[in-house]
Formats: sequence, C-alpha cells, structure tokens
Amino acid sequence: MKQSRNGVAGILRKCLEEKVETLASQGEWVSFMDVLALLVFGMILFLNVDGLVDLAVIDAFLAYHHIKESSVIAVLANAYDTFDLRCEKSSARIV
Repeated sequence: MKQSRNGVAGILRKCLEEKVETLASQGEWVSFMDVLALLVFGMILFLNVDGLVDLAVIDAFLAYHHIKESSVIAVLANAYDTFDLRCEKSSARIV
C-alpha cells in the first residue's frame, strides 16, 4: 500500500477510502472513525500530493489521536517540509 509520488511517501487515498467502506459494511465503527479521521487529516488539513496521504499526515494523526500531543508541532513541521520541497524545486533556500 505504501507508494511514492514526486519524492513523497505515503498511502494512496483510494486504498483508505476502500478500507473505510469495508469497515462500515462490517460495522467496525471504532476503526472506521480512525481511518475516516486519517482521511480528513490527509485531504483537508495537510493536502500535499493529490491522491496520497503522506507520512507527515500519518505522523500528525498518530501524535494527535493516540498520544494526545498538540498537532501544532506537526503542522509547523509539515509547513516547513512543504516550503523546503517547493524551494528545492526552484533552487532557492529557506532562511
């Protein structure tokens, strides 16, 4: 399930959507809510690569959901990573 697009590793959103449908049809609501929340993190909060829920999103979700850490650090790390990736493509630097 792990894929890489444009140098970004993650899980295909389509696979997670299929998993959500399967869990809903089986009535496994706790797991359903976890995977659905991961999709929300990937599609709304940390949209980076179309069709891919990247590892930064998964780390932020796990830190917020399971460890009850503040998601602010993950948001800042993701923003820095995004800026760094954009600057790398244009041969610029973040100061």
